[in-house]
Amino acid sequence: MKKLIACLLALLLCGASALAETEMAAKLTVVNCNEFITLREEPDTASAALARIPLRQWAISLGAEQNGFVRVGYQGQAGWALAKYLSPQREYGSSVDVTDAQRYNLNLFLSNFTEAGFCWQEGAYDSDWKVDAQLTEFAADHCWFNRQSRLEWGEYFDWNNVRLPESQIAPVVKKYFGRNITPSHQPPYMDYKNGYYYWQETGGHTSDGFACLDWVEALGNGRYRVGFHIYAGDTNWSNDACRYTPDQARRAYPSYDGRYREGCAVIDVGKSGLNDRSGWALTRYAVNYD
Repeated sequence: MKKLIACLLALLLCGASALAETEMAAKLTVVNCNEFITLREEPDTASAALARIPLRQWAISLGAEQNGFVRVGYQGQAGWALAKYLSPQREYGSSVDVTDAQRYNLNLFLSNFTEAGFCWQEGAYDSDWKVDAQLTEFAADHCWFNRQSRLEWGEYFDWNNVRLPESQIAPVVKKYFGRNITPSHQPPYMDYKNGYYYWQETGGHTSDGFACLDWVEALGNGRYRVGFHIYAGDTNWSNDACRYTPDQARRAYPSYDGRYREGCAVIDVGKSGLNDRSGWALTRYAVNYD
């Protein structure tokens, strides 16, 4: 069965290396090389190469470090690069104490991404990157969880039994990312044919959980960096859960393995401010597989 895969958003501080002060979702610039460094599948110089990251280009830290490598996201791919060639570009923000209403807004906005499993394989997202296939998949997944009236059911080709009109994609992407895209006809885990996206559901895929805010930093110019944990994966939860504090969320949804998934995101709230999420856009976040 084809099934849209849920993502694991995570926020981890790096270990005791040159990147020890780098927070997840921070940009890392390539330095001290002639032309490029190699993004690899595993933290080993003998591992398969995924991409080349040119000198003075940047990747996004995913937090994990091993054998002198750091796990990073680069233009929609996740892999490992040698830490000695990466220099942190930290953004220092000022801590913000949010109201209960602002907490709810932030939790609910972020939960649109955590429940849909956005960009699991790609490792990171940044608004500078062209990842229309992943944005298309997110929009379809968002409709599955929040706009089921837009879906159509039937017996289609290749055992697909649900489809979504292509016209539903671009408005969702515009709303949550602030981007105008032409929907991709090759999104991961879905088929496309004659103006529709198709996939199989044999009972429905479940949400990967809701986001619960830990901290907020103001970066200036209407941008905020937020850290959060994810609760209630593979269970049903209502929007009221987004009113929880971390302590309340832990009591209401104890983790099945004693760990809670973590995440970091940068949100552009524009002129709306934290009291009105209608104009917000996700501009960056990172995932970690640990």
